[in-house]
Amino acid sequence: MSRILLEDIRIVLVEPLYGGNVGSVARAMANFGLEKLTLVRPAEGIFEDPLLEPMARSNAMHILKNAAVTDDLAKALADTELSLGFTARTGKKRNDGIELKPAVRAISEEFSGARIAAVFGCEDNGLSNEDLEKCHWMVNIPTHPTLTSLNLSQAVLLFAYELFSVAEETEGAQKPERKLATVEELEGFYGHLGEVLDTIGFIKEDDPARIMNAMRRIFSRRLPDPRDVHILRGMLSKVVVALELAKKRKD
Repeated sequence: MSRILLEDIRIVLVEPLYGGNVGSVARAMANFGLEKLTLVRPAEGIFEDPLLEPMARSNAMHILKNAAVTDDLAKALADTELSLGFTARTGKKRNDGIELKPAVRAISEEFSGARIAAVFGCEDNGLSNEDLEKCHWMVNIPTHPTLTSLNLSQAVLLFAYELFSVAEETEGAQKPERKLATVEELEGFYGHLGEVLDTIGFIKEDDPARIMNAMRRIFSRRLPDPRDVHILRGMLSKVVVALELAKKRKD
């Protein structure tokens, strides 16, 4: 088992509504050694919420002061190598999730040293399907079936605790050398792949997202490194050239 580096972990909150919850998230992060926080499209005036500072307490205020703010989840994830989308909801497009404990163990065994983002949705509705498509893994925190949803800060707290526990166990372990492709690099590949699959008629017009979601799941099972992405995109470029040559010969 390799060492988890807490400084490599970023908490991302998508469209948070209440300053008190954001303050509580910062406090939960500080409790377990997490420092990096990003807010995506936060509610207007959230940093002026009178509950923000009392819920964060003084020892977590530096996390709020250093928090990044962006209007786009893709930008928030661009330089990360593994992104986890937390969701309590299941359904047709949410069947390939992994529970919290196995997810943290997998991070320790396969992805420690990677730049990791844990993505949490807004208090009312959680993450949308579109948000989850930008994440490599869907992560579920098991609860009693009578009430499956958690408060935002509770969910972050449980994730932070599990990370901290494994980080303590792996203190002193060697950091792996494998470098993963960033989310930005993977999104470029998925866009390229989608164009080629559409050109050859593999993507059905009535449900174009279904095939691409399946492709994302396939490549998320073993995340590629930058060289893998370069090879795959080179292959796709050759396919495009071959198709153009075939079309010219036919004409």
